Order: sequence, then structure tokens, then C-alpha cells
Amino acid sequence: MRYPRRKPSVLVAAVALALGAGMLIDLGPDRSVRDVRPVDNQRQIDRTAIEEVALRELPSVALDLASSGLEAAGIELPELDITALPSSGRTPVSADGEVARPAVGASVKHLVRDTPFKMVGFTWNKPVWGDPDDATMLLRAKEAGGRWGEWVELEPIHTEAAPSARQPGGTEPVWVGDATEIQVAVAEEGLAIPALRPTRAAGTPVEGDGTDLLTQVLGAGAEILKNLAGTVMPELSATLLSPDSLLSLGSSMLTTLSGGPQVISRAAWGADESIRCSQPTISPSLNGAIVHHTAGSNDYTPQQSVEIVRGIYAYHARTLNWCDIGYNVLVDKYGQIFEGAFGGLDRNVEGTHTGGFNRNTVGVSMIGNLEEVTPSGAMLASVGRFLKWRLSKAGLNPAGTAHLTSEYFSDSKFPAGTQTQMPVIAGHRDYNNTSCPGAYGYPALAQIRSLAGAFTPPATTTPTPEPGAPAESAPAAPPTTDPPVQMAQ
Repeated sequence: MRYPRRKPSVLVAAVALALGAGMLIDLGPDRSVRDVRPVDNQRQIDRTAIEEVALRELPSVALDLASSGLEAAGIELPELDITALPSSGRTPVSADGEVARPAVGASVKHLVRDTPFKMVGFTWNKPVWGDPDDATMLLRAKEAGGRWGEWVELEPIHTEAAPSARQPGGTEPVWVGDATEIQVAVAEEGLAIPALRPTRAAGTPVEGDGTDLLTQVLGAGAEILKNLAGTVMPELSATLLSPDSLLSLGSSMLTTLSGGPQVISRAAWGADESIRCSQPTISPSLNGAIVHHTAGSNDYTPQQSVEIVRGIYAYHARTLNWCDIGYNVLVDKYGQIFEGAFGGLDRNVEGTHTGGFNRNTVGVSMIGNLEEVTPSGAMLASVGRFLKWRLSKAGLNPAGTAHLTSEYFSDSKFPAGTQTQMPVIAGHRDYNNTSCPGAYGYPALAQIRSLAGAFTPPATTTPTPEPGAPAESAPAAPPTTDPPVQMAQ
């Protein structure tokens, strides 16, 4: 496990600092390091800009559950005593003489800026979040043309220590692309924080944080919601990540692993080695692979995959203070393979991906939200190709059993010191209390084992989407050779 560095002062505005001297890692036998600055022949790569904004500083708006899509996302309002809502002399009166009180909606935070958000995560510096299985954060972004996208549930990242200013808690970051307007809702046990919706216009800013309203209209059983509005919401910060685009580098981004597939190296995707705060820890052996998903957006282009990786790196290394990106490898839906943690893909580098089981494992993360869609054939083929190469170097059978000893982790399924026996290629949920790698990613592990080991999978291994769930292309058959993964032009 990596150790966090001392956290710098919180940034309250976007920064765009020039990238320091980059490092190009030669993945050949000597793994020499050369001082070069990765460029795209037009401009140098800038450091990923990070802006942190406290939710308490953002305006609240009241949204109708049905029209906003929150109801479809499984969020509802608690029972309210509407008669307790305040009225004024300006409150309209209906024809029958009844007072037309304001309607009640869900209170959400609203953020607008002139430049694209690109990537958004949420952090907190003290244990205010409660049970992650109960608390829920949802995010939506306004798309081109002014239409709001669907609500995306944010997945909390489980860490060893309690959240602090030095090592905050956080959600997985979500890619929102060119959106310049976002909204975030916080709920617990499926209940949203209620707020007044003025009769003059839905979505009009609401004064205050909603605690006064809650005091008036909620009974004693609504302490959870009062806590969300008065304690949890004000402690959350939106982390806005603006990774610089690399334009198109084509095949010049690809590095061939000795005897293995081609990958996009850290130097090629623009990893700023100056933000790493520790040297890699190398395990004595590799005993297994653990598969994840990034739990972000499924809507990205091949070129945007580079920006997503750069954004995750900045978020892990700088915002969460992990010193480096947590995953050893990332694979997008187009089959592009990205080198993750520093130290060499042919070495047993310990990542920060699975609490209690980072030692002696390699962490591979599929870029996307596999709770919502099935992984593409290109994605599965590349994960299989990489693991076939990596496990072969370690002398491991992809269809075999991994014997690992658990270390302490508060959200682990196993007490410290437990001797575990899981598949060599396992999912994050096998070791930690999480749904990762998603409802459609986890069943696909059988296909990945097949691709990595070239054996015939059982007939029931192909994941079957639920009705209405969008699907990517069907998993590809194991290739006879290892073709290069090409970057789109």
C-alpha cells in the first residue's frame, strides 16, 4: 500500500501549470529512464487542472422528482406535513379560497461554469458520509442542446483510514465531457433532501440549505435527512478535473511489451511524473489479478480515453494523495490498453486498487460503468490479451486458484491474516464489499479467463443484460495473434 504525502492547500480555482520534465519508461529489459517531454508535435502537455468547490458554496435548486428523472433513479421524498409549510401575503389563493402553498421538490446542488467540466469527483475530509450502502450521490450533466442527461450514481472509494484533510474520502470520478452545467443530489435509504419549489419557476434557487424547512415539516423519524442537509452536504466538495487533450498521436503512442500486446505507456498518455510522491513498492511474486471498472461514464471517444486516464491519475495522486494512479492497467471500450502505476508492467508493482490485497496482485480496470452496460468485445479481448501475457510471465494458470493472505482493510470481506483461495482472475467484489466490476462486468470474468487461457468457457458465461440495458458489441473470440491496439486518428 502506498503512503499519502502531506496534502497541499486546497485549490479554489483551476490551475494550468506547465508540465515538468516527463519520464519515458523503456519497457525493455533494462527499463532505463530518459528525460524527455512528451509532446504531440504541436504543444507541450499541461498538468491536469484541479478545482475544488465546497457544496455549501453552491446554490440549491428544488427539482420535481418525476420530470427531473430522480424518481426513475429510485429516489423519492419522505412523507411531509405540507400544512407546516410557511405562507405569506403574496402566496396565491385558488378560486375556492384555499391557500396555494409552494410545492416541494428534491434539493440538489447546481454548478455552472464557462469552460467544460470534463471530469468530476466528490470528496470529504471527515467521517460524515455514514454507511456507503445507504448514502447515495447522483450526478447529471447538461448535454449539448440544453438537454439534461440521466442521473449517474457515484461509487464511493473505500480506503484504509478514516477520511481526513491529509487523505480525504471520495467517489470515483465521472467523465462528463464538454458539459458546462451539472447537478448533484444526495440521498440516504432512497430518500432525498426536500426543498421548496417556488411556484413561479421550477429550478429557481432556494435560500438556505433546507434545514429550516426540514425542522418544520419532518417528524422525529427524519433525523437522517436532517443530517444529510445540515452536516453531510456542507462537508462535501466537488473536485473538477480538466485533463489536457493530447490531440491525435496515432501509432506513435504505442509501446510493445516484450512478447505481449501493445500499450499506451505513461509517457505517451502524458503522466506528469513530478506529482508522484513515492517510489513503487515491488512484491516478491505475482499470485493473482483483480479486475475492476472505473464506474464513470460509458460515453467517451477513443481520444477522450487518454483524458480520462490523465484525470484519474491526477485525482488519485493529488486529490486522494495516493501518490500515483491506483490501477496497474486500464483498458477502454475500444480495446486501448493504458499503462497505470509507475514501475514497469513486467514487474510486481503494488497498486492501490483492492484494500487488503494490493500485495502480490495486478489490478486491471475497465474504463466505464459496467453496472449499466456490458463490456465491449474489444475491451474483453484486450483485458484477456494483457492478462495472458502478464500471468504467463508469472507462471500462473488463468483458470487456476490464487492463494493470497489478507492485510487489514476496514471494508475487506476477510479479517487480516486470512488465507484466501479465489480464482487467479477475480473481481474486486470477491475481496471487498463492493459491486465492482459491476453487474455486467463481473459475469464477464469467465470470458476474460477464457481469452487469457485459451480454454473453452462454459456456455453460460456470456452476461445477459436486463431488459432495457444498453449493450456494447459481443465479446470477441480469442485472437490467434496479438494485433496492435490502434489509437483512433
